[in-house]
Amino acid sequence: MAQPHDPNTPTQPWLWMDVSTSSRARSGQMNGTLRVEHSVATALSDAIGPELRFCRYEPLRRDYVPVSYAPDLGAKPVAAAPKSKSRTTLLSSIKPLGKRLERAVKTSVRGAVAPMMQKMSAGEALPRLGGGAAGEVLLLAGENWSRVDYAAVARMRRERGTRVAAVCQDFIPVVAPQFFADGEFVTQFEAYAQFLIHECDLVVSISDSTSADVRSYAQRHGGLRGGLEVVHLGADLVAPKTVMRPAALTDAQAKRFVISVSTIQSRKNFDLLYHVWRRLTEQGTPDLPTLVMVGQPGFGSSDLLWQIAHDPVTASSILHLPRVGDEELAWLYQHCAFTLYPSFYEGWGLPVSESLAFGKYCLASNTSSLPEAGAGLAGHLDPLDFAAWRDAVLDLIRTPEHLAQHEAAIRAQYRPVTWAQSARRLAEVLRGLAAAPATIQS
Repeated sequence: MAQPHDPNTPTQPWLWMDVSTSSRARSGQMNGTLRVEHSVATALSDAIGPELRFCRYEPLRRDYVPVSYAPDLGAKPVAAAPKSKSRTTLLSSIKPLGKRLERAVKTSVRGAVAPMMQKMSAGEALPRLGGGAAGEVLLLAGENWSRVDYAAVARMRRERGTRVAAVCQDFIPVVAPQFFADGEFVTQFEAYAQFLIHECDLVVSISDSTSADVRSYAQRHGGLRGGLEVVHLGADLVAPKTVMRPAALTDAQAKRFVISVSTIQSRKNFDLLYHVWRRLTEQGTPDLPTLVMVGQPGFGSSDLLWQIAHDPVTASSILHLPRVGDEELAWLYQHCAFTLYPSFYEGWGLPVSESLAFGKYCLASNTSSLPEAGAGLAGHLDPLDFAAWRDAVLDLIRTPEHLAQHEAAIRAQYRPVTWAQSARRLAEVLRGLAAAPATIQS
């Protein structure tokens, strides 16, 4: 709900929000970054609607153009196409080459067409915003590492005096590049990191941990040009009207299970959970719940998933669900005993927040931003300490009263940041940026 207008704040438009990521996404597609861009756009519209306008980057013009509203992709994930049984094919071996060729062709075409498009479109791509005490601000909240033309943004700062703010969800490709298969992506992200610290007037971090990563990087690379503020993203969940048990979950498994929700990739540390559950299964642990791994395969997961699929020891104690809809995910959260999230590194840790929002206790890592996401109500362990995780799981299984105490504390104390609160905080720091002196260069 929109807040009452403060007479001391501006009413004319002063804020451009770039929604290029949503504009260029396929219909129905949704991932974490798209969810953030869409949620920020929606929440800011409710909070400061008259002061906000939307824009997107037009590659052919090499400039921004206004759009009347932020695209709504429906918050529905697209199921990945089933992979071929053959892991090594000629097509897969030449795919990276094809992508590079496609990028080269697109770049060449854009380079040839852009001057013509610019001549056809006289004047400025975007009308100027701001006035009085408020200067023009451009907010970047999408895939800033790949969807932003840094030269176009620099031109807006230089020619129009536009202040630039960018939301930084994490710095993982810089801090832990070993968790990414594509070296080209890591190089691309490094360019984005340089843009953040040297070109932006304000970096908006989503956690104290990510903020510390940005500051540390800036100290090693010439300092931070602009400001740095922490704005926690909203964690209030829109519960589906109906919930549904996943068909792959048997009646026996549905009686007692735990979940770990994330893309199955090396950074998420599912190997630890596999080995913990294998050991507990081998030892015949009474009342051992089924471990349900919820997420699509990602980088570094093929060997682990092959082991799980072919291990007779864990055949009845581990279940992988690669595709789960919102209704099924809500059912899993509602009916699980507890959740697990042993990730090595995160920018926030949404599955921890989701677990608490559903009133479920979570065992999570003690690294990066995960203690922030846990809000003092989750358990936090060293992601490399097998014995600690095994013992913590055994404690929750053997002493249900401990689990009940955790759940009671969550019900009594957990208050997630809402998107309305997040938008008010974001609007506050952006207004501060709008009021800052502009720097226009000739």
